Amino acid sequence: YSVVGSDANGCSGTDDITITVNPIPVVDAGQNVNICTGSSTTLTATGATNYSWSPGGQTTSSITVSPLSNTTYTVTGTSAGCSSTDNVTVNIAASLSVAAGQDVAICAGNSVILNASGGATYSWDNGLGNGNNFTVSPATTTTYSVVGSDANGCSGTDDITIIVNPIPVVDAGQNVNICTGGSTILTATGATNYSWSPGGQTTSSINVSPLSNTTYTVTGENSFGCTSTNQVTVSVSQSQPVTFATDISNGCSPLVVTFTNTTTNTNDCNWVFSNGTTLSGCGSVTMTFDQVGCYDVTLNSTFINGCSGSSQSSNIVCVEEAPIASFNQSSYTVSEFDPFIHFENTSIGASSYIWDFGDSTPLSTLENPSHNYAISNEGLFQVMLIALSPNGCADTAYSNYQYNEELIFYVPNTFTPDGDMLNQEFIPVFTSGYDPYDYNLSIYNRWGELIFESNDDQVGWNGSYGANGEITISQDGTYTWKITFKTIRNDERKFIVGHVNLIR
Repeated sequence: YSVVGSDANGCSGTDDITITVNPIPVVDAGQNVNICTGSSTTLTATGATNYSWSPGGQTTSSITVSPLSNTTYTVTGTSAGCSSTDNVTVNIAASLSVAAGQDVAICAGNSVILNASGGATYSWDNGLGNGNNFTVSPATTTTYSVVGSDANGCSGTDDITIIVNPIPVVDAGQNVNICTGGSTILTATGATNYSWSPGGQTTSSINVSPLSNTTYTVTGENSFGCTSTNQVTVSVSQSQPVTFATDISNGCSPLVVTFTNTTTNTNDCNWVFSNGTTLSGCGSVTMTFDQVGCYDVTLNSTFINGCSGSSQSSNIVCVEEAPIASFNQSSYTVSEFDPFIHFENTSIGASSYIWDFGDSTPLSTLENPSHNYAISNEGLFQVMLIALSPNGCADTAYSNYQYNEELIFYVPNTFTPDGDMLNQEFIPVFTSGYDPYDYNLSIYNRWGELIFESNDDQVGWNGSYGANGEITISQDGTYTWKITFKTIRNDERKFIVGHVNLIR
């Protein structure tokens, strides 16, 4: 714009001014924003050079806000002194509540479906990944966590614990064999509550009497409500007759009788005799009847199938009176000088006799014999008398006798070691009654000096002695000898001393 100015004198002047028109800035605060409670967002304005935000007073183009409720933010933008405003609203979305469901208890081996709610999409841990409606069967108690999100990007989390309770280990026991008409008690273990089939009993133990082979099933429940089953079979077997035989039915006391079980398939047998004796064995058993009389026998048998039976025979064995053998003898020792023993028979109820004198001589049937013992070795011997009744019953009596070897020896008093091959050695002669392994001969001169010694009863003194490694011929004269030995009869040690004359 130009201007001309004039005064009263008609004088004038001119000037001009330029008016520059700048554009109004087009300020843009951006699109409205949705955020979740507690979240923040960044608002960015464009179209100006300088900015001022309200509320807040920030003067930057971008600001970060975290409103607690829906809030409209106004930005004033200025460029070249011109300004304009724009608004942007931050909307607070509702809080997202995700639910994984209540904790669940299952029994081991069972499964459960995981199905969360409250979100649009879901992500599970423990390897399940994204999605919903997962079927899981954990082996142990496990906690599963899920993160749910909605269309606004808001999310929430929750977890669910799957408690895995143990299955009871129910045991109905071992299979059972019973006999027809018998019963048995079945007992289940491993649970708290029980139910049996067939029968419907609800106790841990039941008493059953099936007429045929039957399998019983028991269902056991523990305190967690978990169940399992087990079975037991009761087999029904038949019994059979019991039989036995004897090798002899009558005889003399003491009568030894063998009883033989003739029943098959038995594994436990008990014999009961009317004299109060009991024996065990399913083969043959031997019983000795000492008393006169007749006896009953009962055999109780248990079979391999578990059944049992019994058989009784009355007066199956009868025992007759037996003689009593006994005798006296005139001596209990014999020797070379006194070899005779007379035997006096004192048996009762016998009519014939058999004697064994214990020295390998022939048997004797005399009632009161005398016997000559021609024995050459020391020792203890036995006499046996068998007394026989008229009915053939026998009894035996025994007695012992000792043969004592007599001590017999001879010691010469002179010997002549002159080389003529006669009487060259002084050697005692022992015949019997001594121990040749416990023998010593010692020779002493007149000064008491030991000049010869022998521990062998077959080695005598030849009249010499050794001193300092030299052999010296003894002089004629009288020498003292000492013999030490042990007797066989009583192990007595004897010392005998005497003199011997040496003559050349």
